[in-house]
Amino acid sequence: MIRLSIVLLVSLIPFAIFAQVDDGLTVPLPLKLSATPSKQSPLVFPDDTPVGYAVSGLQPTETPKVSRRYVETPEPDDISSPSPVRTAGGDIGGGGPTVLVSDTISAPRVRSEMGAAAPAPVPSRLKPVVDPSQHVSPNADPYHPPVRTASFQGVVPGESIQSDVVERWGVPRKTTVVNGQTVHLYSTEVLTHIEVFFKDGIVSSIVIRLDEPFPEEQVREVLKTELQKGRPVMIPNESGEIIGEVFPEKGVIFLFAPQTEGDGLLVKQIGIESVTSEPFVLRAEATLNEQPSEAKRDLDDAVRVNPDDAKAFWLLSQIELMEGNIDAAMIHGERAIQLDEKRPAYHISLAKILTRMNRSEEAKQYLEESLGICDRVPHEKALAMTLLGDLYRTSANPDYEAAISYHSDAIRLASTLIEHPNQTIRQSAKDVLFEAHLGAARDVAWGRWDKKEESISKWIGRAREVAEDPEMLAAKRYSKEYSFNIAVCVLASQVGLSEAKEIEPYIREVIATGEKLIRSTNDKILQKKYQWETSLSLYDAVQIYQLRKRYTPALKYGEIAAGYMEAGIKGRRCDTDLYLLGRLYFRLGAIHAIGNKNHRAAIEWFDRAKPIFEDLQTKINPEELGRLGETFVSMGVSYWMTEQREEAVRLTEHGLRQIQRGVKSGAIDETALAIPKLNLSNMYKELDNLKAAERYAQPVR
Repeated sequence: MIRLSIVLLVSLIPFAIFAQVDDGLTVPLPLKLSATPSKQSPLVFPDDTPVGYAVSGLQPTETPKVSRRYVETPEPDDISSPSPVRTAGGDIGGGGPTVLVSDTISAPRVRSEMGAAAPAPVPSRLKPVVDPSQHVSPNADPYHPPVRTASFQGVVPGESIQSDVVERWGVPRKTTVVNGQTVHLYSTEVLTHIEVFFKDGIVSSIVIRLDEPFPEEQVREVLKTELQKGRPVMIPNESGEIIGEVFPEKGVIFLFAPQTEGDGLLVKQIGIESVTSEPFVLRAEATLNEQPSEAKRDLDDAVRVNPDDAKAFWLLSQIELMEGNIDAAMIHGERAIQLDEKRPAYHISLAKILTRMNRSEEAKQYLEESLGICDRVPHEKALAMTLLGDLYRTSANPDYEAAISYHSDAIRLASTLIEHPNQTIRQSAKDVLFEAHLGAARDVAWGRWDKKEESISKWIGRAREVAEDPEMLAAKRYSKEYSFNIAVCVLASQVGLSEAKEIEPYIREVIATGEKLIRSTNDKILQKKYQWETSLSLYDAVQIYQLRKRYTPALKYGEIAAGYMEAGIKGRRCDTDLYLLGRLYFRLGAIHAIGNKNHRAAIEWFDRAKPIFEDLQTKINPEELGRLGETFVSMGVSYWMTEQREEAVRLTEHGLRQIQRGVKSGAIDETALAIPKLNLSNMYKELDNLKAAERYAQPVR
């Protein structure tokens, strides 16, 4: 095929690139009444039952007994020169309170090549994947070319042997040795320089040097039969200049002549080699943030071609995380580290996965021990410090001073790299500046500082400056989501402020920028990602309005959030995300029941929440069992009030069992059993089952 194409080429053309989703509530919203829910019911709601999640990450005990105020509010101008980075000691595996039980990671400490303590490859207790390459589907899409090395005059690199070439093409004009490989030189009437490289007697590559360069479009058109439907990926040099392009599915490479002003890309050399994983990975990395579905296809091909390509597994873990497939993300992330434990980015990604699994304490300790590996890659170390700042803010016992210290250190380090000659490092540093400034704004919002609103405005203002940087505006992989992330941060910051500021404009900005992102792409993975992230930000709005007892807008935006969340969760395989959807359903029902005394409206939402909680209850951590049990007990009140008494009893008894599990494990105080037992006793009295009523009337010690 290529032989005919080359002949045509010569004859035809002779002239010629969180809201955070922590499930602990900031200030517990009381789900209790001063009296019974109505004159018709003897039931009461559990005291201080949380009804949702907190984007802030603060726990119910956040307010200290002795108020602390800091006169000097941390601001961007306070950051001057780099300072030593603080790290915490300790081994991995302690963990803090989480919502759902998941397999733990134990990372023994080993010595890195530079002598610093570093995490070893992390063996997961998830079911191991013996051969990850066998867990990807073949590229059978009719709109994409099959993966198979191209041939030239019947010779296929990686398949043809030396005797086959001699039989087909005759004796070469010249034979030599280059870098340990035998090279045969051939020429034809129209192609005067064809080199065939042999390794161990098998053709490794074919190189066709053109007598004069031709425009890339014309060469591709002439070779369209062999390269049909192929999507090339550009090959840059270290300075970012394009020096060639490769067609991954065929192993075909075009090398370009040096560019001069006004000239397009001119092909001076065509190469054919066995299909390898690197071009697929290169193309996937280029399309990851714009077309993750296409990138995932390429990475599936890459790991099928080479099951030991660490970077392919790392990129796959990022896409799986984007999709909400946490177990798959963990498997691929661990595989990448097993293959190459010296890459800081791989460890940072694993910490992000742990965070999404509600294992923030493990993520924090793991990342702190990984900082030593990051020393030789400054822009990735700055990213690690940014994530550490977020983790200190959202952990079970938040430390806002440590959080803003890490964010400030990240800013200092990244600021030294914004003029770096390497474009990738330069842009990555600016992206860290953007994220670290937004992180610092949230630290201030939740910490105890004076003049918080003024300080938050300054931090966000600095983030806006980065977002408006001309280079970042031109970099789609970064700039596309900046406006949305700023809107999300502004709204989230309001949760931590005591001032009752009108938040409607911020909500409208979140919806507007979120919708813009959703409409900006046809990629299903990205659409669902944006739908999910929009729902999380609107959950902030629901929480703010509920805290302010403004139930009408809370319900309005809660229903909108549920719509986005339902659309975004399709295809996600993450129990914590599903649990969060259940909490949102329950929160909306609780607002109807507690805020509006409308139990019939409440059970419409409870009907959606029940199956989620029941499916996930075996995975609930002991610390969360009390909350889950009280959730069932609370729902039972509304079913009782709407005359669905059998279901009310079932839910209350079910809730009692969950609380008993928590008491047995030592995670919950026995006094939590009082209200569900009281409700059950009263229920059975009204049902004339005095024996059962008496059993539940026994006092709790």
